[in-house]
Amino acid sequence: MNKENVIQQLEQVGLKEYSNAIANWIFPTAQLFLRPSMAKWKEYDMTFISQINLSDCPQHMSLPTSGLISFFYAVKPMYEDMEFHHDPSTCRVFYFDSDLLQKLVRRNTPERLTDLEKLKPNEIVFESKFSVPASESAYLESLGLGWNGNIEDFEKYWRLFLPNWSTKGYINRLMGHPDQIQGDMQVSCELTYGPHKWIENNNLEIQDQVIQSALKWRLLLQIDSEEEKTGMMWGDVGRIYFWIHEDDLANLCFERVICVMQCT
Repeated sequence: MNKENVIQQLEQVGLKEYSNAIANWIFPTAQLFLRPSMAKWKEYDMTFISQINLSDCPQHMSLPTSGLISFFYAVKPMYEDMEFHHDPSTCRVFYFDSDLLQKLVRRNTPERLTDLEKLKPNEIVFESKFSVPASESAYLESLGLGWNGNIEDFEKYWRLFLPNWSTKGYINRLMGHPDQIQGDMQVSCELTYGPHKWIENNNLEIQDQVIQSALKWRLLLQIDSEEEKTGMMWGDVGRIYFWIHEDDLANLCFERVICVMQCT
């Protein structure tokens, strides 16, 4: 399309009186197709965690039906840098629409990563299931169920209902609810990117606002410490959890994904 086409279309839709002015604002541009360099946090190369072809996934999970999602996490500084666990930018997630898959280029693993900082390759096999909210979650807190709420009903959920949905052994998940080790993560995600900060969360009114907003944080990916398969252990037999705000997910924006590590 050239400038004349634009002016002609303006006239066709009844905007002729604006065509001369708008013609002055038709600027040259170049559409960019990005080829991301290897993900980094500070000077540390990130570890490639997983790559999922969405056309292979079970449907009805709030994900696109096609395209590719790639997950990275800064494994090396996990034990070296004191700022690591307070920085939400220690992970990167890339989404590539199916139209771009032909343009992707295989990259080599950064040479600076040792074998202890690389995941061994594994094939992913999907099994469709349902999952329910964890006992310590913004979902239950919003219903008044929690350590500071209706303890009796909270314990019924935790001790009587939840075990029926618990999975034993190693658990890797795409979407759904987390199999958490150290409690709720939704509130911490909201306090990281939301308008309120930790110091304000002692205010009961603000607590309620934070909990309601935290309901929009969704588990995107959970990876367990299957050391014999992947060569990786997260802390002391822990897991890593990638979280995304549901508004970002709906807009296919993966810039604010947060990765949390929990362990025993």
